Amino acid sequence: MQKDLMNKVILFGVLFIPLCTFATDWYIMDVDTTPNSGVYGTSIALDSLGIPHIAYCRYLGSGLMYVSWNPDDSTWITESVYDSADIKWKIKDTRIGGTQPSLVFDSNGYPHISFRWGDLGYAWKDSLGWHTTRPYPGPWIYGTSLDLDTNDLPHIGYFVYINDNTGWVLHTFLDESGWHNEILDTISDFSGHPVSIVVDRNNQIHIVYGHLHEEGTGSRAGIKYGIRDNSGNWNIERVVDTTDTSCVLEGIPTIQLDSMDCPHISYRSASGSHCIGRLKYVTKKDDIWQFEIIDIGEDSRMGGRNFLALDQSGNPHISYGGGAWLKYAWKLDNEWYIEKLDSICVVANQASYTGLVIDEDGYAHISYNREFAINYSNLKYATGYPEMGIEIRTDEFDEELLRVCPTVGIIQGEVQIEYFVKKESKINLSIYNIAGQKVLELLNMKKPAGRLVKTIVDDRKPAGYYRVTWDGKDNKGGPVSSGVYFARLVAGDNSTSRKLVIVK
Repeated sequence: MQKDLMNKVILFGVLFIPLCTFATDWYIMDVDTTPNSGVYGTSIALDSLGIPHIAYCRYLGSGLMYVSWNPDDSTWITESVYDSADIKWKIKDTRIGGTQPSLVFDSNGYPHISFRWGDLGYAWKDSLGWHTTRPYPGPWIYGTSLDLDTNDLPHIGYFVYINDNTGWVLHTFLDESGWHNEILDTISDFSGHPVSIVVDRNNQIHIVYGHLHEEGTGSRAGIKYGIRDNSGNWNIERVVDTTDTSCVLEGIPTIQLDSMDCPHISYRSASGSHCIGRLKYVTKKDDIWQFEIIDIGEDSRMGGRNFLALDQSGNPHISYGGGAWLKYAWKLDNEWYIEKLDSICVVANQASYTGLVIDEDGYAHISYNREFAINYSNLKYATGYPEMGIEIRTDEFDEELLRVCPTVGIIQGEVQIEYFVKKESKINLSIYNIAGQKVLELLNMKKPAGRLVKTIVDDRKPAGYYRVTWDGKDNKGGPVSSGVYFARLVAGDNSTSRKLVIVK
């Protein structure tokens, strides 16, 4: 089920963002429709207020771009970090400047971006504006990944192309004495990119990258995971799913750490003579790597350009290209749930680049590009809240029979809620405060978690279309506070809910 609407209503200076209907409701929008926007990489991060910011490239000459959401007028603010066509940058190839970016925020709320400049590029912003440098002005590089340590100093992982048979995996970092470059590994093929890096709470560096085989050993394909201690020593191990004997290629990994600094990795795997793609996930528990196959596609694009994020409970969420679709997978109670979100690709063997972050309320924010033709795409953004643990079951709910649709816009200081009843039913429409609960019981007439705030309709209604309003007050007549709410509609044996996020 794909849902691509996100309604916004301003009520007395309060922003209402309805996000979820039944299992998942997603808001999907264009960010930059300039041709070739988002090609070869996007990266998304949230600032301290939860506002999304995206780094990306306008491929074929426009350079590294940076956009941020403006909640005051519901628009994206676009900045050019640099223009790769400007001669002063002396870029090796103006087509690729700014591609494969990685975006993070420092403790003062300023953005930092690593990116492909032909060689390695690094940009950061302060009160004076944007600054750029080349920490590694060496050979051609691919697949940058950036994180900051507890001192806001950058650590960048990436792959360096030497020739068709050799490449390096590098870690570049900044300390009080300047920039430093470490060669972690020499790869005898081109499978070492992209690289993913993360810094733990003790400032130890974790890195992951792919490999086809170890030269001279005949070893199977897999990924490699490395950790660098505070003395600068690297311990690198091969991570191979020995039960998957058909694997011929594994790579494009993303790594995140949970609250115990245990690694979680998502990556693409390909197998068989037709190179069938699969999205896989592995985590380390009790010093044992545990592998899972999440999704299987019809071609090698499945799982390509995936990005992994963990929610505050440590549950994994993954955005990825699944053939011609942007897909989203999340796990709860040892079960994986998958949704198709948007059609992203009409070009054979092209894969969308995705970025993903989960906010503190459990909402997913995804940046990605949609391919229309070769070298023509636009940058898009999707946000939504998965009702984890609740599968879409059409036998229990028919969205054509019953739906709740808050209207977009400012409606005389009131929120309009629209619903449709196909046959005469007893109707109850109420607003609930979920009191921080992220998992809601919406099926089988179960009462939702939380406290009843306001009953709007409790009556028997004939078939038809109805519209009611909510003035933002509770049953006692007082204004509700900031938080997560939802409108719950029950009609006979059917029910549905729509999430409301109130930010004053």
